[in-house]
Amino acid sequence: MKIVSLLLVFTFVSLSYFAQDFKKISDPTACRASILKKQKATKTLTADFKETIYSSMFNTPQKANGELNYKQTDKIRWEHTSPTKKVMLIDGSKIKYSENGVEIKDPSTKAVVKKIQNLMVKMLSGDFLDGKDFTIYYYESGSEFKLKLKPKSSRMSKYIESVVLIFNKSDLLLNEMSLIEDEDEKIVYSFNNVKSNSTISDSKFQSF
Repeated sequence: MKIVSLLLVFTFVSLSYFAQDFKKISDPTACRASILKKQKATKTLTADFKETIYSSMFNTPQKANGELNYKQTDKIRWEHTSPTKKVMLIDGSKIKYSENGVEIKDPSTKAVVKKIQNLMVKMLSGDFLDGKDFTIYYYESGSEFKLKLKPKSSRMSKYIESVVLIFNKSDLLLNEMSLIEDEDEKIVYSFNNVKSNSTISDSKFQSF
């Protein structure tokens, strides 16, 4: 249970996309270019998210809600609002994490956040599309694109088997993100109320 045990300290719904008829894209050049163009044009992003954790550690899926704020290229506020308030702040190389209003500074927590920092920045900035860290498989349905990312490094593969991203074809915004260890161990995020290129103060990424 590597991925859930790694992320559970600050855990970043449905599984409807698995039921959709996704077909592999034989030539993903246009798909990749469109998503990359959209992500590079997205200077800021705000969204609400629903999180569902599927794990053998729990009898039932664990659910939570939160808010995401992103600002190019490396500022992220990932905030759980319920059932427990948790905030992860990424401001370039500066990282902070709090739980129930108390900042957590122990080295082990910092190490976990560090592992997640690079992954989250790559997902939101579009840098993952360069293919350096992931082998990417492209699929599509009538209304969505699905990208399955397989880590190339053995180090990353130790705690995550794949990342699945679902983009809406109409606006190329992220609908869902799944962090998967295997089919029974995963965290799924669904996003709504997504807004791009609104004004976000830098203080949002600096103070809890």
